[in-house]
Amino acid sequence: MHKRSIAHPMLGFSMLVAAALSATVALAQMDNGPKTEKTYGIGLPRSHASQLFSDADYPVFPLKPGQEAYKDIDGMRMKRDVIALSNIALAYRDSVNKQWWGRFPGTEADRAGMKYMTDEFTRLGLKVETFPYKLPRDWRPTSWELSYTTSKGSKLDLATAFPVSGTKGTDGITAEAVWVGIGAAPDFLGRDVKGKAVIIYSTFVPGGRSHSASDRASLFNANARAQQLGAAMVINVMAVPGNGQFQPEGGLRNIPQMTISQDEGFALRDRLGAGELITVSLRLTVPELTNVETAWTKATLPGASAEEIVIMTHTDGYFQAATDNNSGMAGTLELARHYAALPQAQRPRTLVFIQFPDHHHGEVARGRKDVGIDATYNWKNVALKLTMEHPSETLLYMYNDSLTATNALSAARWNAYGSPEFERMTLKQLRDFGVSVYGVEDGPKNGNYAPSFHIINHVVYHTSLDTHELVPAEGMSRSIRAFAAIIDNVNKMTLEQLRGPNFPPKDERGTVRGPIGE
Repeated sequence: MHKRSIAHPMLGFSMLVAAALSATVALAQMDNGPKTEKTYGIGLPRSHASQLFSDADYPVFPLKPGQEAYKDIDGMRMKRDVIALSNIALAYRDSVNKQWWGRFPGTEADRAGMKYMTDEFTRLGLKVETFPYKLPRDWRPTSWELSYTTSKGSKLDLATAFPVSGTKGTDGITAEAVWVGIGAAPDFLGRDVKGKAVIIYSTFVPGGRSHSASDRASLFNANARAQQLGAAMVINVMAVPGNGQFQPEGGLRNIPQMTISQDEGFALRDRLGAGELITVSLRLTVPELTNVETAWTKATLPGASAEEIVIMTHTDGYFQAATDNNSGMAGTLELARHYAALPQAQRPRTLVFIQFPDHHHGEVARGRKDVGIDATYNWKNVALKLTMEHPSETLLYMYNDSLTATNALSAARWNAYGSPEFERMTLKQLRDFGVSVYGVEDGPKNGNYAPSFHIINHVVYHTSLDTHELVPAEGMSRSIRAFAAIIDNVNKMTLEQLRGPNFPPKDERGTVRGPIGE
């Protein structure tokens, strides 16, 4: 396979971005009333436009007495940021690659998204620094085709086909299709899958990246089982009603792995169930991509002391990336606006905003000695590390044979990593600002270098469903106000109080250590 470098900027991209950002302003001035039906193309749920609620339809969780300091944190302003960042990804799709699109390291979309952040930091008076580096390699297909032919002579293209990151490319392969249900061990008993296109039904558990057929769901997963038994390719039918596209990451290395929507997958299943012989054809072109030139940035807002609050945000994403991670980027900018409006003397600690562009592609945030932020940053002086990811998402339900949106907010994965006092304070602030969380607590996000907390809404991500309509402004308001309140409470605690006597904590994750308190 030949090597390639990042393509030269395309003439039309900057014009498309400018037009898209202008459209964002126009959209922000539109009436926020009921939506009318419009064409969304490939996406889900079915009747996408007609069943979604407008931001005005979400119940508001009002500020309580004592929370007035956070009134300036504006959900609709953050929603405009989310939409603007989505439009950058859409401009990349329209001008560069209509199949593999989003904001990826070293692309014009990467630079435009990062510039959106740093321009606002500069406007607010923060000191912005840029740190160029080369991503040693990336996996980025240029094109693919997936189709099947029936014994009755019909040929159907699978419009929702999407390759799983890191999987093996192919110049062309054709194989007989075989359906193995969810791909558990009993599903393979008595089945000859050698040289076949193995089709596995896979459900979210609960997020788009974690699904039942993947290695994130079990030690010996269904996809790996098919590969071990000699399959020619694996196709995951993602168990979400509609015609979405999915990128769960972690693709099989020895054979190609693709995802398709449930609607297309069930149509294929039903043909097999009717006794038709089906052959699947796949072409997946993935040139080797090395030495990707990109950069991470740091924006500093000085405080009354040299101790730091560090807020880390990844700026890359698949598809529109509205939840993952436009919402985190928008929340980061709103925190910068909130604290930049205060006199320096009212910021007890310096705020440092770190943006990195390769969360899904190389993890500059950890691992590499030369540029790895987690590995090289001076965490001894950091009172709090906040990883900003997915702070707002609409609650979705499976309903009969479809998927329905609601005008409620999804609960989030969460973690508070530090002393028991710090953990209880964090959960209390989330509760008091109306942020619902899972009963199981995560481990630390991106290492245990400093006291940290995060929340992640993660049902709708790595999918074409990740659109701005599913990022409620009300959820942005609640989460970012809670984050600011946590930061302010952290600023009332010493480093010793935040860490506790035995940092990092050695206890098991999964439960809150003690009552929340009032």
